[in-house]
Amino acid sequence: MHSPATTALILTGGGARAAYQVGVLKAIGRWQGPKQGLPFHILCGTSAGAVNATALGAWAHCLCRGVRHLERVWGQFHTGQVFHADPWHLAGHIVRRMVRFFQADYARQLQPCLLDPRPLQKLLASRVPFHRLAGQITAGRLRAIGITASSYTERSSVTFFTGADTCQPWQRARRLGQRVHLNESHLMASTALPFLFPPVRIKNQYFCDGTIHQLSPLSPAIHLGASRILVIGTQHQQLHNIRSTQTHTPTAGTIAGYLLESIFTDALNADLERAWRVNQTLEMIPPRKRHQLPLRAIDTLVVQPSQDIDVIAAHHYRSLPRAIRWLLARLGVTDEEDASLLSYLLFESLYCQELIALGEQDAERQKAAIVSHLGILA
Repeated sequence: MHSPATTALILTGGGARAAYQVGVLKAIGRWQGPKQGLPFHILCGTSAGAVNATALGAWAHCLCRGVRHLERVWGQFHTGQVFHADPWHLAGHIVRRMVRFFQADYARQLQPCLLDPRPLQKLLASRVPFHRLAGQITAGRLRAIGITASSYTERSSVTFFTGADTCQPWQRARRLGQRVHLNESHLMASTALPFLFPPVRIKNQYFCDGTIHQLSPLSPAIHLGASRILVIGTQHQQLHNIRSTQTHTPTAGTIAGYLLESIFTDALNADLERAWRVNQTLEMIPPRKRHQLPLRAIDTLVVQPSQDIDVIAAHHYRSLPRAIRWLLARLGVTDEEDASLLSYLLFESLYCQELIALGEQDAERQKAAIVSHLGILA
């Protein structure tokens, strides 16, 4: 087996799409066999991927157990566990913000968000055993875990991490790493999509979804010591080839879905290309001179959905609570088209179960590459 301390897992954002990651991890756990630990010692997550990464870290001594815990949560999900979705709560939330808008001090009180995510905070506090992370690190089963959020105050990407003493804070242009004791506030900050969820205050700063300022998604894993990275994404690679038939004027829902797709994928693709070019450059340099450069080769592998998740989401449109369907309809989101925004918000069990199954199938298709990349015996 390769040195696990050099192997990192990066789980990207994607809202409800992150159920796909559970399926990929389920397949890896099955290949390893029961009672085996993580085949990676560095975990990095952003947005919904941060939730999955933290849960895995808490059960770093047994990958299968951690995946079972995640599958139980995702497989039984309903929207009300993430944000208030009943008519009374939703109407009250919107009315309160309209009233505050007309107050004289609205600039300080108004939180421009459509949804109330307090149910998610309650779920995280009760289901994610943050206290176990320190023990897993002390036992050597986990080198580090990093959760990325975006700072409104500093306009930068901040990775909150806990890890071994050899993991040091870092600071680069518009991105930095801070050592902390991770809790649900850091996960809420990483998942706070602007306009959908309110900003989260941590100490004297306000934070939003980690993908907003994350220009280098591979950076946290590299700073924490990774030389080998597995990325599990949530966006179909051939997206640009399957949307050519849309000719109507874009609705608010279309635009919102387009922005989310760009936020969750563009930076990652650019960073992967950058890593590939660095590797190519290092191969052209004689080995005896490579150590003189502030660069090192990073071996990367990406697993992404083989199917368009928007199409899958459209089939489950009716499983959303009626109040949320009404709200999405005001944005132009229907069960027939413009389902991109829907695919991020559809926290319903049947949809999540289908994504978990897809992740498992895609992992099986790439089994040889994944097994070789992680150095596991399957």
